Amino acid sequence: LVRNDGEWDSHMSCPCVPFNRKRKGWPNFISRSRILDRGCQLLNNDCYGGTLTVLVKVQLFQDARTLECYIPRNDMNCKLLRLLEEANSTDQDNRQNNNNNSNHNNYNPNHNKYGDDSSNTKNTADVQFNVEGTTLYAHSLILKMSALTLASLCEDTDRDTTIPITGVSPHIFLCLLRYAYGDNIPEELWTMNTSRTSVGGVSCTSSAMELLDAANRFGVVGVKLLAESKVVQSDIAVDTASDLLLYADSNDCALLKEKVVDFFLLHAEQIRKTPEFQKVKESNTILDELMEALLSKRVYRMFSLGENDVD
Repeated sequence: LVRNDGEWDSHMSCPCVPFNRKRKGWPNFISRSRILDRGCQLLNNDCYGGTLTVLVKVQLFQDARTLECYIPRNDMNCKLLRLLEEANSTDQDNRQNNNNNSNHNNYNPNHNKYGDDSSNTKNTADVQFNVEGTTLYAHSLILKMSALTLASLCEDTDRDTTIPITGVSPHIFLCLLRYAYGDNIPEELWTMNTSRTSVGGVSCTSSAMELLDAANRFGVVGVKLLAESKVVQSDIAVDTASDLLLYADSNDCALLKEKVVDFFLLHAEQIRKTPEFQKVKESNTILDELMEALLSKRVYRMFSLGENDVD
């Protein structure tokens, strides 16, 4: 309780008592008559007929066994991304060009959150790529750690040499770079369509297929596996199965090849009638694998249903 002069009432001072199941509240109380006693100066004379001021101090305790040690977040990937973003914001014309090209389908993966004057790391890039007219800068050391094939293109070149990149959209290539610097592939990218009519010899217009092809070309293994898992979910169809099978076989895409073969087993008649299947017939190895898969399926049915139930 607080008196009119701002001091604590000494009669209510007491040590803190922890709350538990058996005992709750303070161990001492004050009588009503003492509160109403004008001499104790506990009630203020105001328009409400007297106000009692109660000062409450609460201290919370937690079992030490449940306390978790604070672990600071490792923000190294953010710092690496900052290197990439600032390296590509050194030149106003290049930055505007990057924005125009990376805004394909309303997506801009090279958005610079740090501004133009936030750091002195802008000129640290030692590699520059020309991706269908768009200049992108990078760091060879980081590429050596996360994109070996792409890094090999940068060997024996100086920082003033521009390395041409063809067959991939600028915004797809920039996503590869950002992944190499520790970023994730944004979910909205998987639902976008590419402007290309054919990717890696496959008549497919999805960004997932273009990203798979680019990741395979430049040795970004993590993106290759991720893009492969996206392609098998949406891009396998009767018209694309033959081309996807040939692509998966020649580029070591094990998951994609397995799923396409399974699709073949279910839609063999329709796929055989497509013009693309003629290219599959030229490969004896793939035909043998398809035949083996068909036989394995038949043997499985024989054991599952009984030999007399199989036509």
